[in-house]
Amino acid sequence: MTVHAQDYWQQRFAVDRQLLEQRRALGLQQAEAAAVALRQRWSQVQAIQVFGSLLGDGFRSHSDLDLLVAGLPPEAWLEAVALVEACGPLPVDLKRAEDLSPELLARLQRGSKAL
Repeated sequence: MTVHAQDYWQQRFAVDRQLLEQRRALGLQQAEAAAVALRQRWSQVQAIQVFGSLLGDGFRSHSDLDLLVAGLPPEAWLEAVALVEACGPLPVDLKRAEDLSPELLARLQRGSKAL
């Protein structure tokens, strides 16, 4: 590889990393805004946690926002997903804590961040 090509690719990769980190920052802002909106809409929501690739090295341009919500009424799930998606650019994977096995719930909570 020529020096010119190497320089080009190094710059390109740096720009790609910067864009990815900007998208991650937008995703974290979306999570914070979603937590406020969910609590305003459903006062019985007890806890909201973000988990998954947004918090780690696995985050990619196609990654989604993984949220774990305790206390959300089952019939409100679809409305809650729409509300969270309206808060930012990332697609949403919203899980109700009450729907998960104790083992899965514990695993998700271990790597999560409370909002």
